Amino acid sequence: MPVDLRLRLSAEQIRDQALAISGLLSDKMYGPGVMPPQPDGVWQSVYSNESWVESTGEDKYRRAIYTYLKRTSPYPSFITFDAGSREVCTIRRTVTNTPLQALVTLNDPVYPEAAYEFSKIMDVEDVEKGISLGYEKATLSAIDSEKLEILKNLYDEAMNEFQSGMEMDFIGLKQKPTQKMAALTVVANAIMNLDEFLTKA
Repeated sequence: MPVDLRLRLSAEQIRDQALAISGLLSDKMYGPGVMPPQPDGVWQSVYSNESWVESTGEDKYRRAIYTYLKRTSPYPSFITFDAGSREVCTIRRTVTNTPLQALVTLNDPVYPEAAYEFSKIMDVEDVEKGISLGYEKATLSAIDSEKLEILKNLYDEAMNEFQSGMEMDFIGLKQKPTQKMAALTVVANAIMNLDEFLTKA
């Protein structure tokens, strides 16, 4: 019986890969910790008046290793993907698979913004060609006809909803995308949630 040797990327790698594939990841080295976007009301400092002040510019997209961490209020998406809370030493991380993880990669402010930037490489005249380009860039493999059909149907459904008046409100985006870019962002986010994107052999 074949053994599945695939392993999900670590919490830090998942965030960094999303930023890297979108072209947002900063290669800036060294310096103090940064505070990337996170949902409002999560970070609390009980014993002081400290607050989570979201970093701006290049610091917003620095590698996960530079993310400011506090034991009493760890970065939520890292904890969801099994990063240690740093309260005790951890020899090996436990790898879980929960619905909360999908909610993070679909809704955490980092990921819709990364999906929007990633979708720009799919913005070509032929939608199917654009989706194929995006899939290949994300997974380093060619898309098969079944997956292409599923993602094209997702694009068509999103376009129909946006054209019928559905609000194009993506968390983390400062500008309102066109209907086509909004639909491509939905597809890009779906690609970034595929097992092929979140695991390594």
